[in-house]
Amino acid sequence: MINTKKATGGERSSVLKTWLAPLRNNRGAVGSIPLMFFTLVAAIFLYLGIDLYGYIVQQQKLTVATNELLEVIKAENGYDSANREQFNRLIQKSGIDPARVTLTATPKLVERGNTVEVEASMEYECIGLKPLGKTVKLPIRVKQDGLARTFFR
Repeated sequence: MINTKKATGGERSSVLKTWLAPLRNNRGAVGSIPLMFFTLVAAIFLYLGIDLYGYIVQQQKLTVATNELLEVIKAENGYDSANREQFNRLIQKSGIDPARVTLTATPKLVERGNTVEVEASMEYECIGLKPLGKTVKLPIRVKQDGLARTFFR
């Protein structure tokens, strides 16, 4: 059963006392070392949350750029170096370094109705664990495919 009663002042203080119990010493005072340790752990989790958000944003940016490139490749029936330059400009505008992105795609002159494919990948460096001396590199991989549109005679 869910308690729907509003907490009174006395109940709030008892909840606060229970929550702070691990931070108190034998005399009942809150020590500075456990409080600093708790702050460090909370900051690390906050950094990890921000890193997770950054990872998702980078993946979305790469997905948008890959979709744009796929539309061009579908219209041109394949991939060439001019398409790579377009892709580089697009991801640079979105804030991604083109040197960090690996791109593979179906080369030019694919017949109409055949599959064309684009795959972009990069590594995202998670810095949320730097206070502990660790860095984690997470791969971002985006793969899109479609059908070539232009008919060759």
